[in-house]
Amino acid sequence: MIVTTAFDETAELVQRAKHFADDLSIPFVPRRKKTVKSLLDSLDSQLFVVNNQRGLSYYEKGQEEVFFHPNMAMHRIKQLERGQTDSLVTACGLKEGMSFLDCTLGLASDTLVANYQVGPQGKVVSLEKSFPLFVLVREGLTYFAAYEKPEWKALIDRVSLVRADNLDYLRTCENDAFDVVYFDFMFHHSVESSQGIKVIKPVVAYDVMTEDHVKEAIRVAKKRVVVKSGYKNPIIEKLGFTISRQNQKRHFFYGVIEIEDMNKKADSL
Repeated sequence: MIVTTAFDETAELVQRAKHFADDLSIPFVPRRKKTVKSLLDSLDSQLFVVNNQRGLSYYEKGQEEVFFHPNMAMHRIKQLERGQTDSLVTACGLKEGMSFLDCTLGLASDTLVANYQVGPQGKVVSLEKSFPLFVLVREGLTYFAAYEKPEWKALIDRVSLVRADNLDYLRTCENDAFDVVYFDFMFHHSVESSQGIKVIKPVVAYDVMTEDHVKEAIRVAKKRVVVKSGYKNPIIEKLGFTISRQNQKRHFFYGVIEIEDMNKKADSL
């Protein structure tokens, strides 16, 4: 894995790229008018490109450019600002001041929406296992707040990103550490058909939800455990999630485990 600049190198871009490479402890390579394909073929199969168009792009040999932009989050937050509903907010029962653990960061759309909904008094922690995706989102959020939407800076500054395997992280959490624990795994049948999801497919972690994930999430959540999935995934109900009509959408659904209901059942035994 190496770092370089956009094709048209400038002193400012070189400085940014070197600082970025030092931060990640990976080599910086001068661009010297070489194509991305040439660098991937001759030097390394994984490449970060620091640029002024998106802030940062990532390439793997034989794959398309991967980059971050919070298009979907912007649209969803504007809907909330207009007083409309959001399916994630509804399924998770998110309110101001709540705490939310996003176990699958992805392109940060759900993280940003949750951050907006819980507000400055709330807390959102977002986990990402994939190193390239974690870096792209971290740097992309910083670039977006600085150059494209500075009015979002306060919201983005509240984003707490952690590079970690979600099951490992859950095992380190205390009981009742978060109000809501949320998963959106990249299942074999993709939940969304958007171009954004297609673009990040080469760099996402294709982990599978297990009984251990559910067990740990129930221990860590005070109110709800929520999972988003496509209709062709048969295991959600088998893992104990309830699928209500209000949480069924056109291409996906949310499965919910209510912690209070579980505790009532346990008390009645």
